[in-house]
Amino acid sequence: MNMPDMNKMKQDCPNKQECLQLLQSILDGEATAAQKETFMKQHLQECMTCYQNYHLEVAIRGLLKQKCSNEAPEELINSIKEKVIKNLGQ
Repeated sequence: MNMPDMNKMKQDCPNKQECLQLLQSILDGEATAAQKETFMKQHLQECMTCYQNYHLEVAIRGLLKQKCSNEAPEELINSIKEKVIKNLGQ
């Protein structure tokens, strides 16, 4: 992903919830190639909120993988994801 021009990005996302759901689908490998390409190459280049949410989610997932070594219960992982989505949507 190219570094976007931060000065030209929207500071708020009018479709925050939908974008968060799509972001989860992309990172879970459940989105279509077209959805992923549009979101990653267009939307993230234009929307500061989603750009930050993407990098936060990637960091959280990386940290969970590193620290939990796949030992965390699926319920815990899903609970953390839900709380992050809820807090980002506010």
